[in-house]
Amino acid sequence: MIKITESKMNNFHYKEWISYFKANHKKRLDIDFSKEKGLSASEMALIFPSIRAFRKGEGSEGRHLLETARVWARKKGEPDYEEAMLWFVREENWHSSYLKKFMDYYNVEDLNSSFLYQAFCSLRRFGGLKCEVITLVTAEMIALTYYDALFNCTDSPALKSICQQMLHDELPHIMFQSHTLSLMGNHIIDRFARILVMEVTLLFVWCAFHKVYQAGGYGFGRFWKENLGYLQQSAALSACLRKIYKTA
Repeated sequence: MIKITESKMNNFHYKEWISYFKANHKKRLDIDFSKEKGLSASEMALIFPSIRAFRKGEGSEGRHLLETARVWARKKGEPDYEEAMLWFVREENWHSSYLKKFMDYYNVEDLNSSFLYQAFCSLRRFGGLKCEVITLVTAEMIALTYYDALFNCTDSPALKSICQQMLHDELPHIMFQSHTLSLMGNHIIDRFARILVMEVTLLFVWCAFHKVYQAGGYGFGRFWKENLGYLQQSAALSACLRKIYKTA
């Protein structure tokens, strides 16, 4: 499991996050398909159902998210938050484009609808920005284990490069969202909500895509433990930042 709480990026405020996203935008992945040897039918059947679903989740335009971010930023007196969130959404859309290019290379059609995607969208709109951020950071934590497992599922150089890029980008996303949660209070119901959202989502993800996880070296125990471990790290980071801001 990757350590989130040890990064220097945890000290970033929104101006620094904007600078980070802008710099990372200039380092977009150029997927090289020249070394692809092709996937077998069994490999394609294994990986593409989950890739199609995750691409759907990464591809949202984020209109509702950006509107709630704008309202919160003005209310909270955080003028840089709206721009930082815009850059975050752009980066998520780049992730979607990477997966789409891989799907196109193998002539795999896009997914029209996804139960998990629809459930996440409904949940994100349920309770304002805090609910949006809790849902987003849950998906990003699960993405760490998913792309780690997916990396090990095939010998595709292109897919491995995509997974590495995703893992590189998702870690800062968790820190970014954890930073925002640190400014939103720490009620018991919030902590309970984060655990509940994570555990319910984990059950759905495992039921839908356990074959990918198992092929990538994850049994259910490891899958459950590592994802809840990321949740604990995110919560600890938010609590630590909250104390710093209170004493500043």
